[in-house]
Amino acid sequence: MKNTSNTVRTITEVGIIAALGFVFDTLQGIISKGVFVNGGSIGFAMIAVLIIAYRRGVLAALTTGLIMGLLDVATGAYIIHPLQLLLDYILPYAVVGVAGFFKPLYDKSNSKGLRVTWLIVGAVVGGLAKFLSHYLAGVIYWANPEDFAWELNSMNPYLYCFIYNIAFIGPSIVLTGGILVALEFMAPRILTNKPIIKEGKTDKNDYVPSIISIITMAGGAFLFVFFLIKYIQSFADYKDGSAYGYDFDPDSLIVFVVGLSLIVLGALSLFRNIKDKFSYTKFFAGLTMISLTTFIYGLARLIRTYVKNKDHTTYWIWFAITITVTIAVATTLIILFIKERAKIKEEKRKEVSNI
Repeated sequence: MKNTSNTVRTITEVGIIAALGFVFDTLQGIISKGVFVNGGSIGFAMIAVLIIAYRRGVLAALTTGLIMGLLDVATGAYIIHPLQLLLDYILPYAVVGVAGFFKPLYDKSNSKGLRVTWLIVGAVVGGLAKFLSHYLAGVIYWANPEDFAWELNSMNPYLYCFIYNIAFIGPSIVLTGGILVALEFMAPRILTNKPIIKEGKTDKNDYVPSIISIITMAGGAFLFVFFLIKYIQSFADYKDGSAYGYDFDPDSLIVFVVGLSLIVLGALSLFRNIKDKFSYTKFFAGLTMISLTTFIYGLARLIRTYVKNKDHTTYWIWFAITITVTIAVATTLIILFIKERAKIKEEKRKEVSNI
């Protein structure tokens, strides 16, 4: 009798949340209309599938996403092939349900920090699964350069499909992850059907490393995508008599590489936090190296503009920003290092006194 009651509750929750998710999807489509001319929208409709994923598991979450996809088809769809229908409409929200695989880890976590981490991991993995579905549809059925948005007609189709889809799914992942974290702190009962265990004061800051890591990844993703597009668009070919060559904007190159470095740093920090090995000192050491590299590049470019008598206004701004950031993160690193050394000395002193 208990199992039957639980099944009925699960079915009811799936139906209600799927309908709510479809409403969210419709609203975000209206808000993003005109920006993503080839389909797609920035929003938080994925939250519906993720809530069910952490409340009821993978199967219920996949079902919720499938219902949302079928409702989307029922109210209007642009179909050119059955597989395209599957990849563009039916599967995208369904595959977000893979986040349900992290439900056992979320349920077993005895600190708020770890629960936040698993929520973020689920949002990222589910969002990337949705991205993959749209991306495959793009490269198979929408790779005609004449139809590319944002005047990117000369771009490689595989790269274009990546940039176009990540442009709306990336922010959606960040937005959805933020909502999940907010729910964990303000209304955790929404995310689980199990009793909530109240924690002591020692766990109140456990979520900070996860938030720092995801913000670093999100900022890096923005820099990477935006300046990668600028770098590709800066391509220019030239010829001088019998010599041929090409050129790109080096500034865009260094910034999108910085973005990629931030993504790696954030991902490694998040992984270390999952393993309960997050270190603020190591995180800020990595951030210091990235900012220092950018500062040195900006300084070199500034000197070059004076040597070649070119406009140096942009590079003075670059120099000012990078030196400020470098000093800030380096100072933070030094403070953390001093505190860590003091803590180690104090622990050794206590060990000696105990002996």
